[in-house]
This record gives sequence, structure tokens and C-alpha cells, in this order.
Amino acid sequence: MLGWKGLSRRAGIDPIVVEKLGTVAAHRLAPAWPRIRRCASARQTIVLLVLGFVSWFVFVQLSIFSSAWTAPLAFIGVPGYGPAPKRMTSAYNTLPPLAAPIPCYGARGKLLSDSYDDRMEETSLNIPYPTTFTGSYEAVGLDMTWTTAEDRYAAYGYGEKRESYNRTKVQWDKVDWGALQNECFERNEQRFPSAAKKFDDPLETLRLGFRNRTRIPVVRHWHEFNQTQRTALVVRCWRGYNFQPEDMYYLRSLITETSLHSGGEYQVILLVDMRESPENIFASKAAYEKGLHAAGIPPELRSIAVLWDEHLLQSWYRDIDEHRTMWQVYQPMQLLALHYPEFDHFWQLELDMRFTGHTGHYLTALSTTARSEPRKQALERSLFPYMPSRLPSPSPLAFFSAVNATSLGSSLAWGPIPIPELPPIGPVPPVPDPRADPFSWGVGEDADVIVTSFCANASAADSWVFRDWIGGLRAGVATPRFFCPPAVTRTSRALMLVAHEAQVRRAVRVPSEATPVSFALWHGLKMSFPQGPVFFRREGDEEFEEAWWRGGPEKGRKDGGVGPVVVEHPSGDGLSFWWGGDWPRRIFDAWQGEEEREEEWPWVLRREGGRVWAPNMMVHPMKRREGEPAGSRP
Repeated sequence: MLGWKGLSRRAGIDPIVVEKLGTVAAHRLAPAWPRIRRCASARQTIVLLVLGFVSWFVFVQLSIFSSAWTAPLAFIGVPGYGPAPKRMTSAYNTLPPLAAPIPCYGARGKLLSDSYDDRMEETSLNIPYPTTFTGSYEAVGLDMTWTTAEDRYAAYGYGEKRESYNRTKVQWDKVDWGALQNECFERNEQRFPSAAKKFDDPLETLRLGFRNRTRIPVVRHWHEFNQTQRTALVVRCWRGYNFQPEDMYYLRSLITETSLHSGGEYQVILLVDMRESPENIFASKAAYEKGLHAAGIPPELRSIAVLWDEHLLQSWYRDIDEHRTMWQVYQPMQLLALHYPEFDHFWQLELDMRFTGHTGHYLTALSTTARSEPRKQALERSLFPYMPSRLPSPSPLAFFSAVNATSLGSSLAWGPIPIPELPPIGPVPPVPDPRADPFSWGVGEDADVIVTSFCANASAADSWVFRDWIGGLRAGVATPRFFCPPAVTRTSRALMLVAHEAQVRRAVRVPSEATPVSFALWHGLKMSFPQGPVFFRREGDEEFEEAWWRGGPEKGRKDGGVGPVVVEHPSGDGLSFWWGGDWPRRIFDAWQGEEEREEEWPWVLRREGGRVWAPNMMVHPMKRREGEPAGSRP
């Protein structure tokens, strides 16, 4: 027999709820039980119990315990489940701008506004800018500036061992990036809503922990929190990671140019996978501190390091049998949103990505573009590459108009794309027919998910290796899903909380790169793909352009489907931003002056005045070449 727990899992109910319901029922029936026994024979008792069990089982199977049934749980005293989540209004994500930031102190103990030594330098050169393969600078409002590796990273330790280094040197082991970020936030605290809080040292607070020992509700809903207008920048690494000097330049620049330059609008967090650590790092403060040292985290980063392991994920998502990063990269992010609700949004970044320009300006440009984008056809625009060279006019408006023409003025994701398991939380559309909307709905709203590369329809992408991995959904592979690799995204707290709830209570699961955009579309939350500049290894390769263009928006589907007629695209190897390939590494090595054969010289770089200049761009992945620790230059 399945038993109560087995039946509850089959019905989609958390077994803990069943146990607590039984405990509550037993507690409340106990005083009346002798009276019941006097009024019923043993046979009658058995009949009543059987009828009660059958009624309960039918009730569960019919209702599947949807969110509409969660309110009684709060009434009878089962902790962790409050009333069903409410529907948002568009005003929830439409917030006034913050006042100008108050200057903060940097690693050299000086106000960044007064310290030349703490600045990176961008330059406008009077030379032609490289032509993008997809995306554009105009589309996302980025400056077309240039940097050398020295101008970009000297403030963060690059070249400090050379005699020519002309900046104040820093004892980096003495720097505490957690304290600097908190001090910056406290200087600016009056700019933020009252719900905004500083990020406490994880070692001191030990917020994360196993589900059976949690000090917070198992499920939390978006409407339980006020907006804070703060964003966490979460950089992933793992136990035993060999931090190279190049990694440290990147992390120091990330913290300085986002958190400190913005007056605390951003907070950088290092999320550390403990990878098969034998210790229970959550047992005590001493155990966590031991894990922190075993992880090999540099001293300057320890106060911003949040540790997790697969045991933690197993304790929270016990009905999902796969927790590896390639399948469920967002589970740790979901737990961050649950335990750190002082952030409205969570950027997931990688250690092997770089910004050749000012990081804060780049990320803010993406979020500003997403905020100004309408909801209508946001999904459709994400499915087509914006290639200025293939459009009648290279302007973003021409791309926008071409997608609209293909979509016949309509939009697939108008409000939620409904699935029976999840009652949506997104706002109700202002008009029932998207064709009646003049591209105004959503303008001014912060996006719940920002993706950084092209999306695809999972149902139509036969070659997608994760296509058939799905669970907790009645329709199985017929469920509408979309995926957008790589998993470099910004997600809202609201989005992460509903994904967490669905995984905890229903074991709903789709692969990593499909998780944020699919949950956003199911719930009617706003998505955006700001198409920033991406370059290709071979300049002006028309054959490769045509293969990626796939007919473009002008020949997109008009039969009720979305996206290009040809769903599959060629390999992204050779793109400056993608989930695989070695060209980003070659760009970066050549930029730093490492040897590169002339025939392989990255054409996007420029040699001027005896220096090597890079355009303002985001590059990924930065895989190290076999047998050599790249990025170890002084």
C-alpha cells in the first residue's frame, strides 16, 4: 500500500502538510473520542473510517490541492502555507526612480568620486566601431567606447607588480568587500524604501538550512513583501575553485562598478557549491566556518560567500530526483529569494564572463531597456535574432515592426499562457485582445525575467537535448515551454518564489535554461530580451549570418505558431557571447597582450598608439585552455 505519504505525493500534496493535518485532527478529536466510541460499534467505526478515507482521496484527486485550497490550511493552523497568492497589478513593478547616489568608499579607503586610482577608464576613439553580428548598441543604449586591459583593470590590481604601475597599491587580503558594500548601503539607506536592508554576513546569520529546521515558512508569496529597489548580483563558483588573478580583477570590478558606484542598488554575492562536501555545513556556525575555509574562498570575499550543497536542495525539493546544475541551476537561486527577500531581483552571473566596459553601466542599460519594453510580443521578439545588416533599416524600430508584421499585430503571451497546475499571479491584461493594445501595456514595468540570449520553442526544437525532461505537469512534453541558454539572467523575487512553490508542492520541473522564462510565461509575468551587441569570429560571414537569420521576422510563422520557420539554428561557436566556444577566450587573451597568431587575431580588437583596444561588450564563456591557467598575467 502507498500509505498517507505516498498518496499525498501522488496527489501533489506536501507530505509534511498531511502529517500536520493528521496531528491537528488527532489533537482536536482526542477529547471527543470517548463519546464517539460510546455511540458507535466497532463495525460502524470501520465503515466511517473507510468512507472518510475514500472521501478524502476523491477530494484530493479532483482538486489536486490547487492554491485555491490552501486558505483552509492557514485556518486550521498548518504553518508554512498561507492564503493563495494574489494577482499582481501592473503598478507593483512600476516604481519611481531613486535619488542620485551618495558617493561610497572604495578598496583604497577613499571616496570613489574623489579617487582616480579606483577608476577604470573608457575612451572614445576616432576609429570605426566593429559591426555587430546580432544586437546593437542603440538597442540597449550602450556607449560605443574603447578600453585597454590596463585602463580597464589597473584599479583592481592588474599590472600592480610592474614598475610602471602608477596607482596606490592595495593589500587585497585586508579588504572586506562585504563590509564595504554594507557601509555604502548605510550611507544611502534613506534613498531606498523602508523594506530595504543591508546584506548580513552569511557566517553570522546562517539563514540557509535544511527544510526540517527552517525558521521561515516553507512557502512565501510575492505579496508578503514590499519592494526594496535592490538587486543581488549572484556569482556562482564551487568548492576548490582555483581563483586566478583575472578572476579577482573581475570580481573587484563587479563590486565596485555596481554596488559601490550605485550607492547600494546592487549587492554582489558569491554563491558557493560545496560539491560533495562530507560535512554538514549547516549544523553550526563552526561547521559553516570550517566549510568556508575548505572551499578556498579568498579572504576578501568571505563575508559575501553563501554556501550550499546538494543535500540542501534534496531537503527542500525532496520529490525531485535531479539537482545537478545542468538540470536545476535555479534551485539555489530560489532558496536565496526565499531566505533573502530584501532583494527585488537576482542576477545570475558566471565567473567565466567579462565586461570589457563599465559593468554597472552595462547591467543598468539592460534593465532600463527591459523596463521600457512593452509586454506585447516580448516573447516573439526574443525568438528572432536582431541582425541590423539584414533589415531594410538597421534601427531597432525596423526589427520591432518586422516582428509585429509577422505576428499580425497579436501576441501569444498576452497575460499567462495557462497550464492547469499553476494559478497565475501576473496582472490581468488591460484589454482582452492584444491587437487592441498600442504597445503600451508593460512600458515602465520592471521585467520579472531578463534573458541575455535567444529563446526557442521547446515543443518544436527536436534537437534540444533536454526536450523530454519534464515532470509534475499533466500535459508532459506537450506543455508549452521556452528555453533561453545560457542561464545568465535576471529574475524577480516573485518569479523565484512561484518556481520554488511549484517545485516544493508539485515537483514541477523543467531544465535549467527553460525554468525562468517558462514560469514567467505560465504566470503572466513580464519577460524581456534586450539584444545587446554580439560579434562573430569571422567578419561579414554571409553564409553564417543566413544560417542564423532563418528567414528573419518577415518570413516567420503565421499559422498560429511563433518564431522562425526553421527552429534549429547552427552552433554558436565563434560568438562573443554564448554558452560554449573558445572565441571569447581568444579575444580576452589577445586584449591582454598574450601571444596570438596573426591569422587568428580577433578582428573586433583595434591596435592604436601601440596599445590594444576592445569595444564595450560582454563576453562568455571564458574557458581556460587545457594545461594553462589563463588570466595569470601580473
